[in-house]
Amino acid sequence: MYPYEVVTLEEMLQARENRADRQRQLISRYTVPLISMTINIPGPQKSSPTSKYVFHEGYRILMSQLAVNQMTPLHCEAYDLLTGPEAYVPVQADARILKRLVIAIEDGHPLGRLLDLDVIGLNERAISRDELGLGKRKCLLCDQAAHGCGRSRAHALPELLEAIKALVDGYKRKHQVVKRA
Repeated sequence: MYPYEVVTLEEMLQARENRADRQRQLISRYTVPLISMTINIPGPQKSSPTSKYVFHEGYRILMSQLAVNQMTPLHCEAYDLLTGPEAYVPVQADARILKRLVIAIEDGHPLGRLLDLDVIGLNERAISRDELGLGKRKCLLCDQAAHGCGRSRAHALPELLEAIKALVDGYKRKHQVVKRA
């Protein structure tokens, strides 16, 4: 049914725990806020050509936006794991300003809905959209809050994956480099 390896709930929970450990280590080491990047792709298959493409494009956009805003990462690391790609970027900047920057990417970039860009403060707690007075992320398929649709399983997995495929394929077509003969 799945052409790529699937992950179990236990593996995803362990990956989340490992991610929290790494976040704590980096915040302790650099004593600055940390951007933690993963992707939002539903289902048991987290490492695929599509997820890798979305991740690499999102990482490129993140680094570009940090540079444009004159925010220099103190360190960068990225991993391509079975449980999905992830990256960590400690940045010398105000955590709330960083959160606004990553929200602008999530809300403004065509692939942003598929990115999960968290900003972890020095207190080791993620800054929420609510703290900044901003609304929740919208579902890929309807105008409801994504978290609610995901929890209630309002949409079938094949429908969500097809919407993601269409979004990514459309983005690739629009941003394809034209090769000259």
